[in-house]
Amino acid sequence: MSLHIMRFPKPRGNTCDDASGKCGKIAQGQSLHIKALEPFARCHTMPQIPQVADFYEGKSILLTGASGYLGVILLETLLRCFPGIRSIYILLREKRGVQPECRKEQIFKKKIFTKLKEKQTGVLKKVHVIAGDVTLPRIGMSQVDFLKVIQEVTIVFHVAASISFMKPLRFMLKHNAKALDYVIDLCKELKKIDVLVYTSTAYSNCNRQEVEEQIYRLPFPAQRFLDELNKDTDDGLNYLATQCLPKWPNNYTFSKCLSENILLEKATEFPTAIIRPSIIISCWKGIMPGYIEEGSGMVDLGLAIGKGFVRVLRGNPGVKIDIIPVDVVANAHIAAAWSVAAKRSSSPLVVNCTSSDVSECTLHDYTSTLFNMTMKHPLPKSYQKQSITIQKNFVLYWLFSLFEHYAPAIVIDAILNISGRKPKLLSLYRFYEKAMDSLLYFLTNEWNFHTQNLKQLERQLNPEEKENLYLDLQGFSVNEMARTLPEGAPFYEWEIDPKRIAERKRVTHLRYMLTSCIKAVVLALVFSAIYIILFPFYQAVTAH
Repeated sequence: MSLHIMRFPKPRGNTCDDASGKCGKIAQGQSLHIKALEPFARCHTMPQIPQVADFYEGKSILLTGASGYLGVILLETLLRCFPGIRSIYILLREKRGVQPECRKEQIFKKKIFTKLKEKQTGVLKKVHVIAGDVTLPRIGMSQVDFLKVIQEVTIVFHVAASISFMKPLRFMLKHNAKALDYVIDLCKELKKIDVLVYTSTAYSNCNRQEVEEQIYRLPFPAQRFLDELNKDTDDGLNYLATQCLPKWPNNYTFSKCLSENILLEKATEFPTAIIRPSIIISCWKGIMPGYIEEGSGMVDLGLAIGKGFVRVLRGNPGVKIDIIPVDVVANAHIAAAWSVAAKRSSSPLVVNCTSSDVSECTLHDYTSTLFNMTMKHPLPKSYQKQSITIQKNFVLYWLFSLFEHYAPAIVIDAILNISGRKPKLLSLYRFYEKAMDSLLYFLTNEWNFHTQNLKQLERQLNPEEKENLYLDLQGFSVNEMARTLPEGAPFYEWEIDPKRIAERKRVTHLRYMLTSCIKAVVLALVFSAIYIILFPFYQAVTAH
């Protein structure tokens, strides 16, 4: 069954026909849309006003997902660039026994907030914790917090999400689709709402190679999925999902597509925007270039390559991968909220926050750049010397994996077991294989993302605003990313010190010699076994 398409933006009335180039009469709604853009057209002749700062002046904001990587950068950018903001409410739940208030303090201890605390003393007092959970009605807030939020908040950033590729369908729909439904219900109860900005993913429609900045409709109403989610069995839910074609590679991307449909169908009473980032990587510019946190799939992959743990990768070395700096994604959220609220559009603004049309990067480029970077700045506690081979062929991949990964792991785990220590390498490699299986689809396919709306947002900003809310990706590259990582990534524990580098290289070399000896012995045993098996046949043939 084919997908129904909801295009955005879709002018009303007689408008320009892209195919014929003919233009009809401009309808009233379109005229209003054009008038809304007139201030941007006059920006070269009139004194420029910090429009975005004016919009955020005195506003109260609700932010979900503030403890995640993107949420942290968005929170820091809002506090640093818009001192006129009245307050920011961050929704946090208890996690692993840590209370929401303590989690807030953990967030502010992150390296990215260091300069902010030094330069803007007291700015963190604007941030207030709301204990809650997006998977619950009213997003789990108490009655007191609920009344406070609906009275004060006018801007909502819903960034929270479960990004696991391996969770079951019900779990993903509950944490992504149903959670958004609860956020929309909350927005409807706000006394005044300017805008809801939802964080999706550029891969929400990865079952299509051409991805425009529009919402692709599912063959069933979104509410039907939500109704099935309220039932005790998964039969109806699984049936609906199987009827949505072409199929998605995992439940995460499907849940994001459904979430976009929910936003389109249910958030019709206030302005909305959908930001679709591709693969989020480190900060490009901003207050701390190179800053990144653990948990990002491609960053963790780079870390594993740099430590010599991953030496064989399954994928297509020539496939283009789309990476986007996290600070650009945060800026897109902020600019989209302002733009959509100003226009009061009845349709969601969809922004593909991607870079492949500006900066081309292949899987080989990405891995080799990280490889070269970690050769220059060795990582602490490396497993062995770095090396990376990308194999597209399944058989060759497994042959290389058995030799490079599993042979040393079996021997080293045996040594650890004998010495009374816990073996862990084999279990780590099994986890790695599962993770690679979930990523394989994205390492062997590529997409064409349209980015007209992202570029339009950038054009609407005046020069002063572009200094802080940069959206133009000219000059960005994977080499630029690698250049800033050693000083910006706190969890790498890098110290640019020649003695430390020399020591790391020495330890890594010793471990490399150990694993090389193991592989040499394994290789000798394999060839010996082949010789023992085949030599009698050779003798029999030559005897005749």
